[in-house]
Amino acid sequence: MFQLDISKISNKSNLTKTEENILTYIINNIDNVKEIGVRGIAKQHYTSTTTIMNLAKKLGYSGFLDMYYNLFFTIKNKKTHFDVEDNNKYFGINTEELLSLIDNDSINKFINLLIENKNYAIYTCGQGLSSFIAQYINRKLLVNGFNCIFSETYESYDVNPIGAKLFISVSKSGETDFLVDISKSAKKNGIKTISFTGESKNTLADLSDVNFKIYDMHVMDDRNKLPNFFYGNVIMLFEILLDKYLERIKQNEL
Repeated sequence: MFQLDISKISNKSNLTKTEENILTYIINNIDNVKEIGVRGIAKQHYTSTTTIMNLAKKLGYSGFLDMYYNLFFTIKNKKTHFDVEDNNKYFGINTEELLSLIDNDSINKFINLLIENKNYAIYTCGQGLSSFIAQYINRKLLVNGFNCIFSETYESYDVNPIGAKLFISVSKSGETDFLVDISKSAKKNGIKTISFTGESKNTLADLSDVNFKIYDMHVMDDRNKLPNFFYGNVIMLFEILLDKYLERIKQNEL
């Protein structure tokens, strides 16, 4: 089961590991934690009621009930607003349009490649504006426990000194010479390739083991002068793919 990431709260309030676990437990069980009570929580975490009271004070509350009610209404208000607007958990995203060019087979292949290469190095790369998107993907994978390297050095893929097994690239045109050459080199060295490109037929997509096509509203705008939602949509699509990966992992654990 995945734990909440409360590192910012923890660092700000100087919480101990035990206090972090208790706070996570309270949030995850907000619907019935009041009935469990301070003594019940303390018993489940092999600690004293004083620890829970100290936690509440560190967070700026007068006591357990004050902490509980504040957390309860914060969480419930968020959920209520979310449910009123849209029952879809991908709130604010038109998933039907975003996924219109993508089939389930590609999604499953993407998830399988992440699972298979969890313990191997993963290269990511992009050029120009795409480099920022590739770096975002790189950092997102890093915080989820992957060994990711953002690399723009051709030799890395040609020689593959770290034994990388997966290469993820982003290119609006899918014709960036550097990325095409890298993909060819990666495949030659047995590195599986995933690419995010515009929807037009392109070389990078043809070279990739998995390709995700995203609508490009200005195909002929090579210098990216015009507003274009391609880059933002790549990030949103990647977040959806990562969510589906995490769902699969959770199901496997259960």
